[in-house]
Amino acid sequence: METNSVGKSANPLYDCLIIGAGPAGMTAGIYAVRKGLKTLVIGKEVGGQVAKSGEIENYLGFGSSNGAEVTQKFHQHIDEFENLEHKEGVLVTSLKKNNGNFLVRTEQGDFTSKSVIIASGRNPRKLGVPGEEQFKNKGVTYCEVCDAPLFRDKVTVVVGGGNSGLEAAVSLAALSPKVYILNINQELKGDEILTKKIKSLKNVEALNNAETLKIEGDKFVKSLTYRNKVSGQERKIDVEGVFIEIGYVPSNEFDKITKKDQWDQIEIDVDCRTSVPGIFAAGDVTNISFDQIIIAAGEGAKAALSAYQYLTKKE
Repeated sequence: METNSVGKSANPLYDCLIIGAGPAGMTAGIYAVRKGLKTLVIGKEVGGQVAKSGEIENYLGFGSSNGAEVTQKFHQHIDEFENLEHKEGVLVTSLKKNNGNFLVRTEQGDFTSKSVIIASGRNPRKLGVPGEEQFKNKGVTYCEVCDAPLFRDKVTVVVGGGNSGLEAAVSLAALSPKVYILNINQELKGDEILTKKIKSLKNVEALNNAETLKIEGDKFVKSLTYRNKVSGQERKIDVEGVFIEIGYVPSNEFDKITKKDQWDQIEIDVDCRTSVPGIFAAGDVTNISFDQIIIAAGEGAKAALSAYQYLTKKE
């Protein structure tokens, strides 16, 4: 295996290529270079979903922090490793076997590696209703932490009655004169402490059994129409911000070769090995339980050590 130096050829052969630059991917990168593997990390942005997170209190060693601060620490840490090559703003389009190695194709070019770690995380789940795509970033958003300040003094609606939806509603309640929660279930599904908080906020109204039908406006969002699943009655509410908080889907559209479960999550064993020898996976893109920063980081470390073990045995 080549050690510690970043190749200067136009298309070098890497020992380990990591897809995703969140806590799983970057931790994997650090462990891989420390094992002497010629490593490349590619992803949309360092931090991944962490960069869009609000308050973080349960990541050991950080105390009370937030997504921006943790992401900054990620940057500082990986910059200490001169041999850890990483590229941001890279969208992977396909992953294929290639003469005993793996070919990773991106919009910025192709990369070849002896092993691959998929740590690409997850993307917000979409509603799939008329107006959603048309008004994306024009009133429709999937990130309360990122965009809530833009809707100060404006009526908003949060679609989703789970923890993420309730957290978004609590945050928006401090900025908006009126916040609706559209919950497709009979009752809110968030933690008890969040549910109690919602009930205590006078400017937040939870609408249960509410199925979103369409989003309308002109240049920007002006209204949302929903239907009560029990009565069948439709209602249009005037809003300027629509925050969609209905969960996430694995970000693995490029991967057509590893085995997935019924939720399209990559199936892995306890050592982060996938169904394809030489391909490992870690973090929220996999079928492990609990989507937590510290768990993703630990899985990233395991994936890198497993990749090192695979390469050692192979060679």
